[in-house]
Formats: sequence, structure tokens, C-alpha cells
Amino acid sequence: MKDSLRIIGMPTFHLGFPSPSIADLSMPDHVALARKIEDLGFDTLWHSNERFYREMFIRMASSAMVTSRITLGGAIVEPFAVHPALTAQSLGTLDELSGGRATVAIGAGGSGFQMMGINRKHSAQAVREAYTVMRGLLAGEEVTLAGKLIQANQARLQFVPAHPIPLWIATRGDLTLETSGEYAEAVMIATYASPGGIAEAKKLVETGAQRAGRSIDQIRMLSRVDTCVHQDVKTAYDGTRLMIARFLWGSYPDRNFVHRVGLDVPPDVEALIACRDHSLVPQIAALIPDEFVSAFCWAGTPEMVAERVVAVARLTGIREFGFWLLMAPGQTREEAVQLLAEEVLPLIRSELG
Repeated sequence: MKDSLRIIGMPTFHLGFPSPSIADLSMPDHVALARKIEDLGFDTLWHSNERFYREMFIRMASSAMVTSRITLGGAIVEPFAVHPALTAQSLGTLDELSGGRATVAIGAGGSGFQMMGINRKHSAQAVREAYTVMRGLLAGEEVTLAGKLIQANQARLQFVPAHPIPLWIATRGDLTLETSGEYAEAVMIATYASPGGIAEAKKLVETGAQRAGRSIDQIRMLSRVDTCVHQDVKTAYDGTRLMIARFLWGSYPDRNFVHRVGLDVPPDVEALIACRDHSLVPQIAALIPDEFVSAFCWAGTPEMVAERVVAVARLTGIREFGFWLLMAPGQTREEAVQLLAEEVLPLIRSELG
């Protein structure tokens, strides 16, 4: 296949774990896993911020203590339950502990909001205001902001990180994608898995960049996709359905990202989601069609997953890839990581390197 865009440099591989993949992972086992992931050659290890599992920044700190090279990410941090000044404090502290290897992705979130009685609103504006506060504080500035959703009054960290800390904006939402192009240094395009869907999301970022007089080349772009690798295709597909059900439930009633890839949520699925009863998510998962797996996940054999990633790179020019790893039925976490590292990544490198 002839490249649509020139791919510059080696691809960069990010590894993350959605909360179902690490729900049973104890802190001692997490430490061993972080060390293993660095040894396998991944560039960034992302730590999920699902409430109320084991706390994200503490897990990141434990990873920092047993690794020396890999970047340590937290995804996502949101401004509704935690003020961005407090997030900046935690991030700056962690960056110092890790020797300059920390980063986070700012997003709208939603995890635990129902339990805490939090109503998310004006997400794109909230994310932008959070970025403004965090970027200023981490640069050693005093920040005052009378925002629509966030206020900061002469806020200042009592220490200054030794060097700039990268901040990502993570989203699948149209408005946040577009406005992120106006200000963000790095954008994590979430959920879209098909080359066309990712290209459309990238166009939204580019629209915002052009409006602000910026070049898209100034913005790091990461395609972050839920991934399940198994030698049996059906087994790999089955490993993704619960995660798809979770994000369809969490994004309701927004369906722009579904329509963008030419799909509609089946009426029986939408009816269950509209009940707003999270205990129905496993029932919803059993109804997820295969075309939703193809549109929103990289799932299948190692060869199939590598082919999907290469196709994204060639159509969009993106060279940073985030695999949010899911376990297929009967597959261990260690088996899934090993299969991705030893059979998928070399195929991608051979095509794009």
C-alpha cells in the first residue's frame, strides 16, 4: 500500500489499561507490571483514573520508583471533582519524583460522578479552563482566572518543576476536539479506531488550529484505542464488548462520534442505556454488534491489529499510538501484554520504521 502521508520518524507506543483490565491488580503486582512494560520497550505507561479503584497518582509514583526510562501518564484528570490547581500540585510532585517523566491527559471525565452527585456540564470549556490553570501553575506563574466553571485567585505552587511538563487533552467529543486545536500542545483522540474516523477527528483539531492561526504540526497527536489481541478473532472481539457498552453508557446522549463512522446505536441498546442504570451495562455488552467493535476498537489477531494501526498512520500521518489493553476471555494480563509487545509492535515497526 502506498503511503497517503509521509510518516516521519519511528512510531511511538503508549500502553494503558482500562479499569476492567486492572480491577484485580494489587499494588505489589502493579509494580512488577510497570517494570515489565518498560523492559518490553513501550514508550509511555498510562495509569487510569477510574474511581474508586486504586488511586492513580499513587500508582504512578510506584511506577516511578521501579522504572528509569518510560514516561508515566495519568488519564484522565478532570476539573469537576478535583480542582486543577490540586492536580497540578500532584503532577509537579510526581514529575520531580520520576526525574521529569510525568504527564497527564485532561478530559471531561465522568467516573464516579453519579456516586458523588456531580453533574458534568460545559465540558469543552471546563477542560480548557483546567488546562489554562495547570499550564500556568506548572510554569511557575501566579494564576488568577474567573472562568465560567473554574476560579483561581492568585494561585501559585510553592515549588517550580525543573522543566516543562507535557499536558494532553483527551476527548472524542466534537467541540473539545475542535477547541483543543486552538490551545493544546498535545491531543489524545479517543475511541475512534477506523482510519476514516480518526482522520475526521483530526480534521476537527485542525479546524481549531487554523482558527487560532496555528499549524497542526505544532500539536502532538495520539490515537488512543481500546485494543484486544488474540489468535482467535471472535475471542478478541468478545473481549471488547463490555468496554464499548461502558463508553456508550457514559457518553449518552451524545452520539455524534457514532454517527461520524456511519453507525447508529441499535434501539434495544439505546433503550437500556436510557434507563441510566449502570448495573445494566453487562446486559448492554451482550448486545453490541461486531461493526461497533470494528469502528471503536483494534481487535483481532496480531496481524489484524498491526494492519489497522498501519492504515491509520498512512491515512492520517499520526505516529503516536495508544493501546488501551483489554483481556480476551481466558487471557491473562501478562499474556495480552506479551502478545502486543512481541507480535504486534514489531509488525508495525517493520511497516512504518
